[in-house]
Amino acid sequence: MTTCPIPHRPEAFGLQSEVPDIAQIEGARLLANEAREFLTGCGFTDEHIIHWAETYISKVGSGDVESFVEWIHEREAVVST
Repeated sequence: MTTCPIPHRPEAFGLQSEVPDIAQIEGARLLANEAREFLTGCGFTDEHIIHWAETYISKVGSGDVESFVEWIHEREAVVST
């Protein structure tokens, strides 16, 4: 797995937190559950994880934990550059 991202909500990195379409909510919840152990170890709260997973699924559509965490890192990099 990659390194820990910074534990903030998506808005901290210029993303509006989004709720996925009703058909995608299940996927966002599953992804959040799969990523929870890693991300809580990084300092994320359950609320952070849900907001990131919902925003990721809304924007990307689907993915695994590794691509999800990498996507968070990419959003952080955009803000810090």
